[in-house]
Amino acid sequence: MERDEQDLLRLNKARPALLLLSASLIPVIILAAGMAWFFVTEQRNSLDEDVRVRAQTIAATVQRELHTQIQLLSVIADSPRFDLPISRSSFAETARRLRERVPRWQQIRVSDEEGNVVLAFPPLDASASKRVVDIESHERLLQSRSAVIGNIVTGSKGQAGFAIRVPIERNNNLRAVVSAVIRPTMVKDLLHAGGLPDTWSAWIVDGQGRLVASTGAPELAGKTGEEFARLSGTDPGLATLTGGGDIRVGEATFQEMPWRVRVGLPIAEYDRLARKAWVFAVVGCSVTLLLSGAAALLFLREVNARNRERESMANWQRMDALGKLTGQAAHDFNNLLMVFQSGVEGIKRRRSDEQRVTQLLDHMSNGITRGKSITRRLLSFSRRSNQGAAHVELDSRLPEMSSLLRQALNDAVVMDLVIPDDIWPVHVDSAGLEIALINLLTNAREAMKNGGRVTITARNVPEGAAEDPTIAGAFVALTIADTGKGVEPANLNRVFEPFFSTKESGRAGLGLTQVHSFAKAAGGVVKVTSLFGHGSAFTLMLPKSSQPRAPREITHPDRKFPQKILIVDDTPASLQSARISLEELVPSIYTADGGQQALSILEQHADIEAVLSDIMMPDMSGIELAEELCRRHPQTPVVLMTGYSDRLEAGLEIMWPVVAKPFKNDELAAALASARSHVRDHSNVIRLNPSFKV
Repeated sequence: MERDEQDLLRLNKARPALLLLSASLIPVIILAAGMAWFFVTEQRNSLDEDVRVRAQTIAATVQRELHTQIQLLSVIADSPRFDLPISRSSFAETARRLRERVPRWQQIRVSDEEGNVVLAFPPLDASASKRVVDIESHERLLQSRSAVIGNIVTGSKGQAGFAIRVPIERNNNLRAVVSAVIRPTMVKDLLHAGGLPDTWSAWIVDGQGRLVASTGAPELAGKTGEEFARLSGTDPGLATLTGGGDIRVGEATFQEMPWRVRVGLPIAEYDRLARKAWVFAVVGCSVTLLLSGAAALLFLREVNARNRERESMANWQRMDALGKLTGQAAHDFNNLLMVFQSGVEGIKRRRSDEQRVTQLLDHMSNGITRGKSITRRLLSFSRRSNQGAAHVELDSRLPEMSSLLRQALNDAVVMDLVIPDDIWPVHVDSAGLEIALINLLTNAREAMKNGGRVTITARNVPEGAAEDPTIAGAFVALTIADTGKGVEPANLNRVFEPFFSTKESGRAGLGLTQVHSFAKAAGGVVKVTSLFGHGSAFTLMLPKSSQPRAPREITHPDRKFPQKILIVDDTPASLQSARISLEELVPSIYTADGGQQALSILEQHADIEAVLSDIMMPDMSGIELAEELCRRHPQTPVVLMTGYSDRLEAGLEIMWPVVAKPFKNDELAAALASARSHVRDHSNVIRLNPSFKV
């Protein structure tokens, strides 16, 4: 009894280990099975490809030999000895010499257009038919007036053969046909000369499915191909030899003639290699599983740790940069709200004063433009830095950013922006560039407590290796120089280290770390030079963009609005505002508060010429609505509008024009014109039958 209790106790202790062992064996078995299936599939695909390649090689060899025979016969046909009328004695002598030099030609014949054999060597028996046996190939030559290869036929004596036929033309007129009859042994010799393994089979059939030659019995020539091997009715890649045995078949066709060559691999050999693949897979899984398991675990832990560190660093950098601008952004928005408040009050008091109302409306319109600029800047910091590099033209982008960059400084610091007109465009992340410049300017401001000057310059660098050995190619050097206190020589090599700081406040410094990370992610470098007590200069080496510069001429949008438009927005105020702004421009305006209602309206009013839809809507987003309209109404232009879209901010690329709220009528007109051209572009596309093969 006591022994039984001890055995049960040992079993309870061993159960967790057994469960752990069983659980660990499950992924091993799954991995081994997956790898075995992969190797078996690859081995079989390799064998199938080898069979197909051998079939193609045989087809090319046979066709090359037949082409040589055709060329030789064409030379004879053009010879003066075959000028009509042909002397029988001259023909017999010429044919005799040809047969001595080309023993594969069993007989040489000349036939007229009706298919009657007028000359033959060796001469035909008196009882033999004077008609061409393979009349089908004879007629093909008359139609094409070019050399042809005939089908395999069986003559009166039971011997199989095929003919090479060449027209005899004089003065562009077909006068007769000269043919050379060849026995199938020539083709069979080529089958064996191709280095085919002894266990493999090969056979050639003509356009009528008759056997031209095979690796089997010679007497099968001229009979149907099934006399040698019968193809499977369910799988064309399988066949059964008449003599017994299943084979894996690969086929190749001849060019310019209806012959086909088939090569067969024994199924037993096919399966034997597959079994070897299984053994290799099992052994490989056993050996690599332990090593790859440990390495994968350590690798995943390291990757996850680095990703968490990188994500935390990026979030801190974005929030730090955003925090630097929050106060100024709030101040700007309050100023804009004051403009609108004053405008509303002024319009209420002086509604009849058209000049005053127009002036107030102009101020409010300018305020809208400034508000859009502020929101765009704020949204740029909500994006993930270095999410997607793009084409950026510094000579236009930096002046647009100048007001944003000045906010990183104070009133005592003067900022100069010197960008040449011929500066190259760069390939960087625009949001990351903004954050990097703000961090550099903030660093410069803190180095100039009593004021000073910051200068931003750019120059083209044809070869980056001349500036820094770690980079190569064309770059643009963007330099931010200040007149601050500079950096001590001992600290120059540490300024880009995380949390390294020489600030008197003791705050951790990550701004220059972000600059360094941005430059590396863009494919460039950042360099620093400083003269302690006189200032510092940070230079960003940014890669040149491969895209051409955008045209500088101003394009005027097409102000043609549709006669009927459908506006879709789930926000009533936004929906009515869009409707009111278009009332004087569009005669018929339909509105919908969601995607399903919009689809119903379009089904009832098929003459609606365009659709303007908000992106952020419940149940069905504007993007989903546009995709549905593309399927149901492909000729209806679609323009999307948005105040903010997380999908667009995440970098989603869509095929429809997008206008940002609030938008002007000119912006909407340009988007509608772009949408119409997009529809026209797709209307010019001819959809081909996907089953058609070249």
